[in-house]
Amino acid sequence: MPLTSLEQQIHDAFIDAPFPADGYDIYAGQTDDDYGQPNFTTEHLPGRRWHEISPEQLLDCQSAFSYLRPDGWRHYLPAALMLEINQPYSNINVIWLLREGDDFAKQRQASLHATLDAGQGAAVVAFLEYYIARERNIHATHAHHRYAQAGMEWTEELEPARLEDAEATLEYWRGRLADG
Repeated sequence: MPLTSLEQQIHDAFIDAPFPADGYDIYAGQTDDDYGQPNFTTEHLPGRRWHEISPEQLLDCQSAFSYLRPDGWRHYLPAALMLEINQPYSNINVIWLLREGDDFAKQRQASLHATLDAGQGAAVVAFLEYYIARERNIHATHAHHRYAQAGMEWTEELEPARLEDAEATLEYWRGRLADG
């Protein structure tokens, strides 16, 4: 299956992201989330790089990103971005992975985000622009019908909160790129 230009940009930006040196992969992160008692439905093949992981394996490790160390987060992030492109609304919230973070998570998020180079940051910005455009289109297409059924007029001001989160996340990443 050919890659779209966005998928190609993500692929090219992250293809050389090294596998975590300590071997702490998404299965290890998920195991920590499951208190050492994981219930995997997919086979763990240690050492697999982000582009070798199936969507099913990534979904099997949905909570791993909360436990990954910075180098592991950087390594697996493109797999999550590709999953969101190809299987929207999976159980991995990429906006949460990319957002700046609140007071509690700000330091951790900053340490994760600092692992990305300029090309990887540009791929994140391109992904966020795609995500926002896709969500606006989906919302506009479906919201007109839902509001009309309820006898209400739809306006763009009625966009869902997830778009506000995505837009704030996009501005954050644009700022990171501008600051170099």
